[in-house]
Amino acid sequence: MKQYLLAFALLGLLTVPSRSQNRRSVGKFEEVFSWKQLTFDINGIPVVQDRFSEEDLAGRDKRATDNIYFNYNNDDDKDWNRRPPGHINGNPIDTPSLAAIDPNEEIGRFFIQYNNVIMGAEKVGNRLFVTIPRRRFGIPATLNYIDLSVHGRTRSPPLTPYPDMARSRSLISVYRTRADECGRLWTVDTGTIEIPNNPRYLQTPAIVVFDLKTDRQILRYQLKTSDLPGNNTPTGLASITVAIKNGDCSDAYAFISDVVTYGVIVFSLKQNDSWRQQHNYFHFNPTAGNLRVAGQSFTWNDGVFSVAVGPEGPDGCRPTYFHPMVSSQEFSVSSCELESREANQTAYTVLGDRGTNSQCTMHDLHAPTNVMFFAEVGRDSVSCWNTERPLNPDNMEILAQDSQRLSYPSDLHVTDDEVWVTANTLPRFIYSRLDTDEYNFFIYRAKVRDLISGTVCAGNTRPSPGFSPSYGGYHRS
Repeated sequence: MKQYLLAFALLGLLTVPSRSQNRRSVGKFEEVFSWKQLTFDINGIPVVQDRFSEEDLAGRDKRATDNIYFNYNNDDDKDWNRRPPGHINGNPIDTPSLAAIDPNEEIGRFFIQYNNVIMGAEKVGNRLFVTIPRRRFGIPATLNYIDLSVHGRTRSPPLTPYPDMARSRSLISVYRTRADECGRLWTVDTGTIEIPNNPRYLQTPAIVVFDLKTDRQILRYQLKTSDLPGNNTPTGLASITVAIKNGDCSDAYAFISDVVTYGVIVFSLKQNDSWRQQHNYFHFNPTAGNLRVAGQSFTWNDGVFSVAVGPEGPDGCRPTYFHPMVSSQEFSVSSCELESREANQTAYTVLGDRGTNSQCTMHDLHAPTNVMFFAEVGRDSVSCWNTERPLNPDNMEILAQDSQRLSYPSDLHVTDDEVWVTANTLPRFIYSRLDTDEYNFFIYRAKVRDLISGTVCAGNTRPSPGFSPSYGGYHRS
C-alpha cells in the first residue's frame, strides 16, 4: 500500500489538500476533485502513464493486441440477459489480428492517458461513479468509481473500473449514469467507439443495470431496431433518466435522450419492452447553434439532451421536463404520455426561454424546493429556476460562472439535497489540445438550500405534483 501511494505522490498526482485547498470553489460550489489528467487503480496497480497493453496488470482474464474483449460472466438465465447471438468466445467483434501493431498508433493501446476525458459523475452513497465514453482508443474502462471514504481528501484520485476490471469490459461506451431509489445504477451502453470520422459500431446499444448492493449486472436489454432509426443513432444516446411508478421497484420507466436523430427512447422494466417517441420539440434550434466554449468557436446541432422528472402525482403521472442542447427553450410533457407509446402530439408544452447563451447539457429537479438546476455550456455556468414560476430570464439566476473551471459543464445531478456538477473542457479536447500542465476536469458539489438562499429561485418548498395550468402546463386530477 505504501508503494502504491508513493507511486502517485512521486508523479505529483496525489496530494492531500491544505485547509485553503479545501476551500476551492466556484460561486457556492465546492471543488470535490480535479485532475490535469486521469489515472487508474486497476487490481491494486497504479496506472499513471500510457501502457501499450494490460499484460503486466494482475488479475486479467483476457487481453488482445488490437481489440477490446468483453466477458459475460453473469449467471442470470433470463432471455434478455443471455449473450447476444454471433459472439465469438464472448467477444462481439472480430478475433484478434495477427498483424504487428505500430506502438505509435493508438489502435489497440490499453491506456492513452490524454484520451481519457470524464463526461459524467454521480454520487451514490460513499461512491462517486465516473464515466469516460470511448471517443478515442486507450480507455481502460468506460464506467468507474471513486470510493469517497478512501479518497475524500485526495484532489486527483485514481479511478477504479466498475464493478471490477474484468466485468467492466462488458461495457463499450457509457456517457452518464443514473441511480434510482431501489438501489440500482442505470446506464446506456452505446456499443460504439466514436473515433472521429471512423466510428466503430461494436454491438447493439443496450440498457445495462447494476444492483448496487451486490455490484452485479441484473439487466442487459438490447434496444430494438425501431428504437434506432439511423446508423449514427448510437452516438447520440447521451443520458438516461429513471422514474419508479407508485414506489414499485419492478415498475420502472427509463427515458433515453437521442441527441443525434432527435427522439426519446422509453423503456418499461415491467413490460421488458421499449419504444421511441418523436416530436418537433426534440430537435435543435438552428439559431442557437453557434457556440464559443473553452476558447473554441463551433457550430453544433445536438437535439434533446436531458430529461428530468418531477414528483409523482395522485394519478401516477409526473411532470417531465426536457430540452435540446442547442436551444435556450425548455419543454414539458406528462410522463404518462411518454409511457403510452403513442403520445398525443398536442400534449407537449413550451415552458419558456432561459435567455441568451443558455444552451444546456444536463438539468435536474430538487423536488422539495421545486427548483431546477441547469448545466449551461453556453455561458460556463450553473443556473436555477423555481418551477412554480413562469420560465423566463427574470426568474432564472446564475449561481456559478467561470470560463476556466466551469468550462463545458457536462453533467449535473441532484442527490441527498446536494447538486453535483462535472466540467471537462470538452471543446478544447475536440478542436484544439488540452494543456496537461493545467487542471482540465472538475467535480463540484453544493447544498441546494445554500445555493438558492437569497436568489430568485427560493420560495415554495411544497412538492408539486404538476404544473399550474396558468403557466401553460398540464394538470391531471
